[in-house]
Amino acid sequence: MKKSILFLYLGSSLTALSANDVYQTPNTGTVYSFADLAKIEDSGVTQLDDNTFSLSKDIDILDQDGLVLDNNATLRMGADILVRMYGGNNNFAPADTATIMPTEEGIKPKGIHFLDTSVPQTVKHVRFEGAGLRLGAPAGVTVESCSFIEHNTHIGNYAIGFVASSINNAVRNCYFYRTHLSAIGAGSNLAAGVVIEDNVFEDCSTDNRNYPVINETPAADNGAIIIRRNTIYGGKRTLPGAISVSNMLSMIGNHRIEIEDNYMDNSRYGINILGNYMNVKIKGNEIINCHYETNAMNGGSGITVNSTSDSNPTSVYVEGNTIDGCLWGATIIGKTRANFGNNADASSSDYNPGGNVFANNGNCGKTPAGAENAWDPAIPYDLYNNTALTIYAQGNTWGGADQSAEEIEKRIYHKADNSALGEVVYLPAGGVAGINEIETPDFSISVSGAGRFSVNGVDATTPVVVYDLSGIRLFNGTAGQEITTSHRGAAIVVVGGTSVRILL
Repeated sequence: MKKSILFLYLGSSLTALSANDVYQTPNTGTVYSFADLAKIEDSGVTQLDDNTFSLSKDIDILDQDGLVLDNNATLRMGADILVRMYGGNNNFAPADTATIMPTEEGIKPKGIHFLDTSVPQTVKHVRFEGAGLRLGAPAGVTVESCSFIEHNTHIGNYAIGFVASSINNAVRNCYFYRTHLSAIGAGSNLAAGVVIEDNVFEDCSTDNRNYPVINETPAADNGAIIIRRNTIYGGKRTLPGAISVSNMLSMIGNHRIEIEDNYMDNSRYGINILGNYMNVKIKGNEIINCHYETNAMNGGSGITVNSTSDSNPTSVYVEGNTIDGCLWGATIIGKTRANFGNNADASSSDYNPGGNVFANNGNCGKTPAGAENAWDPAIPYDLYNNTALTIYAQGNTWGGADQSAEEIEKRIYHKADNSALGEVVYLPAGGVAGINEIETPDFSISVSGAGRFSVNGVDATTPVVVYDLSGIRLFNGTAGQEITTSHRGAAIVVVGGTSVRILL
């Protein structure tokens, strides 16, 4: 067994064998620990103390062999060193913890690569310092309760990077801190289904390049991209966003994307969806302070969806999100089909109660003199419909002084502002349980009991719509008739453009 004193090895690490030198296991069905490899003279593994090992060569664990990362082990990797595991006989899930780190300060190892494995793999309780994790295992890898500290990008642009199409991947309960570029991502030509949930990302993408914290590609038949219950603390930088899912190469398929119940703040943007063929649900997210882009024409939205296909556009369903303090609340671009709230018929396939809350979103279109960026809620933009299609956005609470049509119009850019654009249908707006209550009406309502009432003081042809407090439509007709519903209790009556609350 090779033994060295730790400080002697560290002092000589720069003169060790280059990362191009590789030790390959003999492919005889042996499962190795690093202590076992240290007994092999040309393995590049040196045991420094009872449970600390250094690596000066790349290692290939061939498909019949395996590798174990022992509990409480520390693996010190030299410059650009990479461990590749081709088989499924590995155990990188120590009971308590293990650490993978550089041999010394300033050294940048690559890390660990799973590839060509037909057996699902698990990485658990491992602390990665500088080094990263590359996943190319078709059967999928679960990464759980790990930490990735200051990932150095030498293994790739992502601390956890998908480099092959695969199924059944998951990243859960992990912590990412000051990664140089993205924390998690996939190549634009790959279909790697993954669930990313319950993770914390703090000040990632420190190189301040256009690399969002989570940078995914849709996966079609290899599963959904599910991003939920994550916390993303941005670094107040001008280029990195929080979450992006992009079908850059227009891979064909029924791509399902779910982005739910995440918290993200202080990033250039919140959620970015780019490309075609995607069915996207964005629900229950809190998106705060996406206003660090210095030119509002280049970004800064809480939510952006951009699709260009006439025949296979992306569809997005948006419900129950809070977007506060962004240059733009939401921007919908190209051919995208968007539903921000369609609450007329609860039995409809496109029913959406809305429930999104917009506040303090706006920009001056350029960098204000003496300010850090273009953020200016005095020039409000809650929803920008940059498509020719109608967008339903009912049941939402907008950022004005009240929920009147006059105030909402100030915050929405659509057909009323540019005849080439589609309309945004925003009434009834939010308020009490998703229904807007506006000014004192110039009509009266007579309630006769048993769910019946009539509208007085308006023309008989005036449209009348009745909603319950959850936004479900109960009646759609005109004022020239007695209105009968089966509803009992509070309801909202919309007469023309004015709504009032009544008790049936």
